[in-house]
Amino acid sequence: MPLTFRQLEVVRAVSRQGSVTAAAGALAISQPAVSMMLRECARAAGFPLFQRRQGRLQPTPETRALLGDLERVFDGVERLNRLVDDIRDTSIGTLRIAATPTLADNILPIAVQAFCAARPRIHIAIQSMDNLGVIDTLARERVDFGLVLTPISQPDARLLELCRADLICIVGESHPLAARDQVSAAEIAAFPLVSFARSLPLGNLVDDWFRAANVPRRIAIEVNQSSLACALVRAGAGVAVVDPFWLLEERRHGLVRLPIADPVSVGAQALIPREAPLSRPARLFLATLRRTATNLLGQAAF
Repeated sequence: MPLTFRQLEVVRAVSRQGSVTAAAGALAISQPAVSMMLRECARAAGFPLFQRRQGRLQPTPETRALLGDLERVFDGVERLNRLVDDIRDTSIGTLRIAATPTLADNILPIAVQAFCAARPRIHIAIQSMDNLGVIDTLARERVDFGLVLTPISQPDARLLELCRADLICIVGESHPLAARDQVSAAEIAAFPLVSFARSLPLGNLVDDWFRAANVPRRIAIEVNQSSLACALVRAGAGVAVVDPFWLLEERRHGLVRLPIADPVSVGAQALIPREAPLSRPARLFLATLRRTATNLLGQAAF
């Protein structure tokens, strides 16, 4: 008959304390209960566990052979209990995040600062990459969740929308369109266009917007990041239609943001594994990220 965990606990306590009375006190149970369990342990083991010498119960040679493994078992249990406590209070842990540069450079830093101020012992690792890289990294289970721009289709993951805003047109301060209150696809098409490939979510959105206006989208300079599009527009290379998130921070020097006619919205979304459950720190961080995104968009004037 195998020994139960409680019986092993009694054997360990008697070995340490040297008496039934002291073991009962250490375990916070009655002395008769300890004596009964010792008898049951001896019957189950098939050999004597203790012998009395000089008024104390001392482990037999057979019991001494067990004590090393017994201590390792209880050390493991204590480690597990500490880990459970750490998980319960959500004060320590690790978060691994993959994010597109636009979100990694804008919304994410403010959320990280707020989160770390409340939970400084949680380690956060951030990787910046394009949407396709985020999807691949999540599929390989190298991160807890990803941050992407829509539209995106990923059947193996869940999407949690963080915020949504309209695309904007950006031009240089001295550009002929800079004084307009709003610009159309036809007006933008008259100038060199800095834009994204259709394989990218933003390129897809911008292409659909031009198509809905019956205006061909002719790309003069192709880019894969909003930051690069802004830099080229600032240098006078053309105009661009981009997501508004890059300009949430004070990066407007030399740029004018213009609403577009018949606006199209773009979303910032968290990409979450469909099967693997999120840790409590990850869920808490996503809540912080959502509040941060909502606050930033509420403060910005687009």
